[in-house]
Amino acid sequence: MVERFLILWHFISTRWLRAPRNREKRLRRFLAKAPHFADVMTKSSYLEHFSSLNRHGITLEQATAVALRAECERNFKPELPGGVTVGLSSGTSGARLVFLVGRADRCRWAGQMLARMLNTSSLLQICNVFAKPLRIAFFLRANSNLYGTLSSFRVELEYFDLTQPINELVGRLNNYRPHVLVAPATVLAELARSARVRPKQVISVAEVLDEKDSAAIEEAFGVAVGQIYQAAEGFLGCTCSKGRIHLNEESLDIEPQWLDDEHERFHPLITDFSRETQWFVRHRLDDILRLDPTPCPCGRKTMTLKQIEGRAEEVLWLQDASGALSPVFPDVLRQVLYTHPVERYRIEQHGQRWQVQLLNGNSNAVQSSLESLIDSLRLERPTFDFQPWSAQPLSEKEKRICCITKPV
Repeated sequence: MVERFLILWHFISTRWLRAPRNREKRLRRFLAKAPHFADVMTKSSYLEHFSSLNRHGITLEQATAVALRAECERNFKPELPGGVTVGLSSGTSGARLVFLVGRADRCRWAGQMLARMLNTSSLLQICNVFAKPLRIAFFLRANSNLYGTLSSFRVELEYFDLTQPINELVGRLNNYRPHVLVAPATVLAELARSARVRPKQVISVAEVLDEKDSAAIEEAFGVAVGQIYQAAEGFLGCTCSKGRIHLNEESLDIEPQWLDDEHERFHPLITDFSRETQWFVRHRLDDILRLDPTPCPCGRKTMTLKQIEGRAEEVLWLQDASGALSPVFPDVLRQVLYTHPVERYRIEQHGQRWQVQLLNGNSNAVQSSLESLIDSLRLERPTFDFQPWSAQPLSEKEKRICCITKPV
């Protein structure tokens, strides 16, 4: 009951109340208490000091063991003492992070997420006790207690596991008929081609949403595509009612590390002064963000983006039993590779041949895991061609998963 009131409070304060004017004071107070190990916290230094950067002294080994067991058993309910949930980032930027979220953090996240992302129609459905509960379908590789915090007697959350065959997920989705559809961009693009649903809202998560996919998704579902920008470092931003991406500066301090003289592209340094379980202080993200300096017509004063840049995630394609091409989504492939001690990887699809490069990886073990995944999706196995690792020039944007040509 207490958690429900906390979620409601964060929802109301985020949606309708003015942002607190003491933001700078809160930030200074937070920094005065926060542990300091480096001027800029990189992913490697974050993992090195993991136990000192959370308030429970949980070690990286403890957290990783819980997270990997949940991945293997597909049971995401277990918590560490103190009600702490362990999560694994999707690894979009190539390095997968373990993170911790306490109950108070989950309540704040749920309230803010509902307040920022629900449009007026969805909100009215929740408030109308005579209407059916708002049905939210979300497609991800892994579930979490964090996402489950959104559920209530007026919000029904249905998880669709992306490690399952896509045709089975589409069938479930058609029967479920969600009011809100949440999925990675490449999954939304596939659902736009194969699903028969008309949600009120469509929201892209976990991957970069390119213009081509966005246009196809909007045309198929008849609604604009919203975006949530989230990582292990927290709820970083989302689109507003006008379609602009706002960074969540009400809870974050964001310092741009500029990448060009025009001060348009930058890496963000994130300090989250709202989290209670884990410290994120001047944490550097590898994402490339493009600033939009013009005021947003929605009236919100936080920093806005033209685009979240980065390599465009590519979907690989294999034939099913009928000979039709079926997608293998990049997020699922990444998670298979991350179960092995592979420093870096690259997969290129050339028709029925997958060319794979591994840096310090066991090719036999990786091939076995990829084949198990493909078998679970009930697709025809490709021919694997393992090549020696070759580093790309630093001037080129690295593409870890790329479809050069589809099978014919």
